Amino acid sequence: MSRLFPLVPLTAVCLFVSTPAPAIAGEKPNIIVIMADDVGYEGFSIHGSQTYKTPHLDKIARNGMWFRHCYSMPICTPSRVQIMTGRYSFRNYTSFGVLLKGEQTFANQLQRGGYRTAIAGKWQLGGDMQTVREFGFDTHCLWHLDGRESRYWAPRISQDGKLRDVANRYGPDVMVEFLCDFIDQNHTQPFMIYYPMMLPHWPFVPTPDSLLGGNRERSGDYDGKKGGVEYFDDMVAYVDKIAGQLDAKLAEHGIRDNTLILFTGDNGCATNIVSQMPSGPIKGGKASMPDNGTHVAMFAQWPAVIKAGQASNALVDFTDVLPTVLEACGADLPNRQVDGKSLLPVLRGEVESVRDWVFCYYNPRPPARPKNEAKVKELLTKAGKSTQQKKLGRFARDKAYKLYGDGRFYHVAADPVEANDLARADLGQTAAAAKGRLQDVLSTFPKMRPFRQTFSNP
Repeated sequence: MSRLFPLVPLTAVCLFVSTPAPAIAGEKPNIIVIMADDVGYEGFSIHGSQTYKTPHLDKIARNGMWFRHCYSMPICTPSRVQIMTGRYSFRNYTSFGVLLKGEQTFANQLQRGGYRTAIAGKWQLGGDMQTVREFGFDTHCLWHLDGRESRYWAPRISQDGKLRDVANRYGPDVMVEFLCDFIDQNHTQPFMIYYPMMLPHWPFVPTPDSLLGGNRERSGDYDGKKGGVEYFDDMVAYVDKIAGQLDAKLAEHGIRDNTLILFTGDNGCATNIVSQMPSGPIKGGKASMPDNGTHVAMFAQWPAVIKAGQASNALVDFTDVLPTVLEACGADLPNRQVDGKSLLPVLRGEVESVRDWVFCYYNPRPPARPKNEAKVKELLTKAGKSTQQKKLGRFARDKAYKLYGDGRFYHVAADPVEANDLARADLGQTAAAAKGRLQDVLSTFPKMRPFRQTFSNP
């Protein structure tokens, strides 16, 4: 098959400013942001996983820094919007599967700074080819831009405006080949790659490296057969393999030293996945707000800047990715409020952390407000139940404690499954002080809005 090639502070709010020049004088770094789909902190052997082997990602982490306290949103679209814009959901999140028109992404800002930009993998943010370009990407190879058919075997993808079904191919292979081609063609100039992976999201199907291999027939029509959890570790291994391929491509062109790779996951594992850690089994918590839904990996490799072999206890909020990338490249922040903080001082070894808390505002599928008041009451009751189940709501947390907007309070360092609510407990001095600080954070931000919001961009 022929391939298409690309054509050619408490509030932690930052305003439009010019960020410092790149760390290496005269050379802008390349940027690769990789986000795996539905795999939590427990999915990587560098964290002690006894279920998965991820040698390539372990190497990337050990070549730089790995963060023990990175927190995402509980489900995909909110995480994608947040990582690309650096803004909390109460500012720009309208509905599931949509990136608000007019938002400015890290790709927009780097494009303005002279970078070539590419995106491959899973889109799921609405619109069409023109939408992808408006959000700053020169070239793309995407699933879930034009249709949702198979993401894995014989995938339906949009590549630079051409919709095509790729017969007898494995979707993740198509994506990484596209990105390697992009690096081949652009390695002599600054470039940025954003790779929101399709792996290892359900459906759980064989990879090319699975026992007996994989194909469309083995995966079922539309990749839709239930079950398949026995293939999940193969899929995580393929995530690792692809990350290694991209890292090797950088080395091939002699540009690894001045390329910042950031690797993370968009949320926790699916709820039918159980992973073994030294502390015991962890059941996937995708779509819920405890650690098993929001605690994810963050690895950073940039040999010219980051000292190798560092395990960081710094808190990382998903809003931090955009300002980190832009400061690393000497690019301007967007001309609107940005909630994240640049991690560059941490990566350079100048400070241990740039924030004392992480904030989450989570309402993934807000309904439009009905005109019928009885229906309004019904939806508010439903929202209340979802809040109680931790499938909707707000929280602020630090490394040890977590406070929800409804008052529930947990010592998550000792109780990561949040079984013991301390809201009415007789708190010791340390816990009481932490609760007060986190309440101050929550008081800074809006309360939950149960219905869909409208926004206007500058």
